[in-house]
Amino acid sequence: MATYEVSRTLVKSPPELWAELEGERLGTAMGALNVKATEPERELAWEADGTAGLARLEPSSWGTKVTLTAWVEEQEAQVAQHGFWGRFRRRQPEPPPQREPDDIEARLNGLLDDLGSAHKKPFVGE
Repeated sequence: MATYEVSRTLVKSPPELWAELEGERLGTAMGALNVKATEPERELAWEADGTAGLARLEPSSWGTKVTLTAWVEEQEAQVAQHGFWGRFRRRQPEPPPQREPDDIEARLNGLLDDLGSAHKKPFVGE
């Protein structure tokens, strides 16, 4: 199981970030089928196909430290590639497959970027 973790301190209050993550933002960014609070206003757990994770909020001196963690099942990919019985048969060693970079970490960083940016324009009369 591969683990990805990114964290950043954002200049927003914990309740403000909680409201954004508890809505559809976390589910949309990670493709999550299920998002639920494990510790109210502190930690959210999410699940998707072959992936699970946590979003944790911790007060910090100048804002809120947001830590996003994702766990990705690797064995499912092996079974899908070789079939169930393929992992038991002896085969000649294959060269390591050329894998594209995993986008889980990019999506986690993108979510932090999105959370840290201002969504409302101050002093706009609209």
